[in-house]
Amino acid sequence: MSIRIIPKAEINIPELVELIQQGHLLAIPTETVYGLAANASDEEALKKIYRLKNRPENHPLIIHIAPPRMEEDQSAFWERELSRWSSDVPPQAIALAEAFWPGPLTLILKKSRQVSDFVTGGQNTVGIRVPRHDLTIQILQAFGSGLAAPSANRFGRISPTSAQHVLEEFLNFMGDESLTILDGGQCEVGIESTILDLSRIDEVGPVILRPGMITAEDIFSVLGGEVSTNTHSEIRHSGGVLGHYAPQTLLISKETETLCTNDFMPQKIGVVTFGNFKELQDKWSSQLVDWYFLPKDADTVARSLYGLLRDLDNRGYQKIIFDQLPQDLAWSAIQDRLTRAIYGSGQH
Repeated sequence: MSIRIIPKAEINIPELVELIQQGHLLAIPTETVYGLAANASDEEALKKIYRLKNRPENHPLIIHIAPPRMEEDQSAFWERELSRWSSDVPPQAIALAEAFWPGPLTLILKKSRQVSDFVTGGQNTVGIRVPRHDLTIQILQAFGSGLAAPSANRFGRISPTSAQHVLEEFLNFMGDESLTILDGGQCEVGIESTILDLSRIDEVGPVILRPGMITAEDIFSVLGGEVSTNTHSEIRHSGGVLGHYAPQTLLISKETETLCTNDFMPQKIGVVTFGNFKELQDKWSSQLVDWYFLPKDADTVARSLYGLLRDLDNRGYQKIIFDQLPQDLAWSAIQDRLTRAIYGSGQH
């Protein structure tokens, strides 16, 4: 496989657009995670995404589009752009686009005829979002169309939040694909977008399929009315499988204040805690235990979660113990990712 990282200072937008038009894959930075991007209208390029990720072809991709330029009328722009990809654009989609795009919100709408089954996984719906990253926005505006871009990692594994993570993910992949990684720095949000289904809004209202850092309360503040959550919806969507975002090392969740001797026997483990770091270290002093402290701040934990899991996965532990998360709405997206990571972990 041919793979290269381009530092931000050396990035040439016209050259990248030409690569996209030629059917090549780019790893692009966004505010959430790095995406593995291809022309959303090029079926051969879309097939490369599935091959490189080892992703089931019935697992849909998200189309990334550009935002309006400063001088453009927002409502007219969103109506026009969303209608390129969707056969039915409800007014709620326009309102949410104006409120949250560019940003970590994906809208599920009824697809238009032009959208390939390789994007939708054979469904009649399509996911669309606008990433909040200057470099990727420049590429999208210069390209003038949509990029399909799932996370730039092997299917089910930990999503990448830096260019180096993408390189590590695919460095040993044996295949014919070439990959250009754009180094846009560390992702500022750190976990994937909220996915909101509007394709059945007249029947069931707006439904969150995957929680993210844009919460039900945020959406309610724009739309009013009930916003429900159904992470087991019949609509297939990115990140919807039970075992996802997962390290190869066994990962469990347990309140670190209740750890007991059996949790440590007889193996090398890493423990992530929100508790009193010094007290826990003194109570469980052992060369077989490494301790990692996290502050009880949802934004900070989201930003660092995948990088931390990748680091722990590379340290040769037999087990990772992750402290239980707070049970309020601000942590729901992180809890979703951690639950799926736990379910899929330990598979070598």
